[in-house]
Amino acid sequence: MKEALLWGAGFLFAGSCLWWIIFSVVLPAGELLEVLRRIADGDFRPVILSGLPRLFRQHAGELRVIAETLARQKSLLAEEEISISVILESMTEGVVITGEDLRIRLVNKAAVAMFNLRGDVKGLLLPEVFMGHELQGVAQRAATTGEVQRGELTLGIPGRSERCHLVVTAATLNAPDLESSGGCLMVLHDVTRLRELESVRREFVANVSHEFRTPLSIINGYLETLQEGGVGREMMRKSITVMRRHADRLNHLIEDLLTISRMEEKGGSLETIPTDVGVLLTNVIEHLESEVKERGARVRLEVPSGLPAINVDGYRIEQAFSNLLVNALRHGVSQEGGGGDVVISVLLQGSEMAISFRDQGPGIPLHDQEHIFERFYRVGGDRTRHTGGTGLGLSIVKNVVQAHGGRVALSSRPGEGSTFTIFLPV
Repeated sequence: MKEALLWGAGFLFAGSCLWWIIFSVVLPAGELLEVLRRIADGDFRPVILSGLPRLFRQHAGELRVIAETLARQKSLLAEEEISISVILESMTEGVVITGEDLRIRLVNKAAVAMFNLRGDVKGLLLPEVFMGHELQGVAQRAATTGEVQRGELTLGIPGRSERCHLVVTAATLNAPDLESSGGCLMVLHDVTRLRELESVRREFVANVSHEFRTPLSIINGYLETLQEGGVGREMMRKSITVMRRHADRLNHLIEDLLTISRMEEKGGSLETIPTDVGVLLTNVIEHLESEVKERGARVRLEVPSGLPAINVDGYRIEQAFSNLLVNALRHGVSQEGGGGDVVISVLLQGSEMAISFRDQGPGIPLHDQEHIFERFYRVGGDRTRHTGGTGLGLSIVKNVVQAHGGRVALSSRPGEGSTFTIFLPV
């Protein structure tokens, strides 16, 4: 009996110990393990463990701190990722990020638009996407040297007729504790427009220099002749006349250049008032009456009654009209004084007023028409010099009209004359 009691007491003690182990060790440990699995899976919700034995309370507190720290880090990383994404997508420069193997990891919107990319390019090699090995060469130099590399590339881009000029800056993405490269960051600046403007500037300087050189050379030649002495009265008169003519040409050239410069400042110097276009055209014809008679031409003005006045700078628009009429007289009528008709007509077309200058000249070759309003552009080479122009008249017309919010158009067929039409908003 005593022995049975001892066995019963032993079983009772063992059961109590087992119960204590299960509820005080096994179950809390399982709860802690479940929290650890949740944290390992990226679930950083607050850790709430209540009623744990003293043995696990310290560990539960540590898990709570770990979960809260990881949650804050996750939130900060998400905010930084959003900020970086917003910055990259708002940049006007193209950004390309590659891995160590030069496979693309990220391309921002500016780079997509810059290269006219289609589809998902992530994971592709640089030469597969950017047509050629120029970008790959810059990236490889940056990876090899570990230094920032810069270069200017000229690439052909699908969908763009002109070649694209890019300034590329490449740098490796090295982690602070790693010696090997973690990839490459490339920033692409599209300088195509800048290079085009530089080319236009160089061409403009060359043209201006050429235009100034000829009359200055002639004036210097006659001055040297007069300086030598022994020049007769007739020769002196002729010299002065020629020098005066070329000095006037230089003055006209300077005035035309200043006019273009002012008009290219977005019409800042315009003083617009309601103006009768018919009156302006009549004034232009009267001012050029001597040249009209000299060339034996006939100018016919067709202005319907009841046209509204339009807000324009009368002086500038009259200058544009005068340039178009001079152009028609010099190139649209016979150079031997055989005459010809120049018809100036005004029509109201919707919200625009169309003023046309139509001549009966030889017309303008098709390949010249797209360049006709460029500064110093000459149809047929040096023909404009022989007719006394500066090569800036039509460019002035274009700039004056655009400053008024209008446009100018050309319609011409070789052998059938030309029609220049100015469209001004009513």
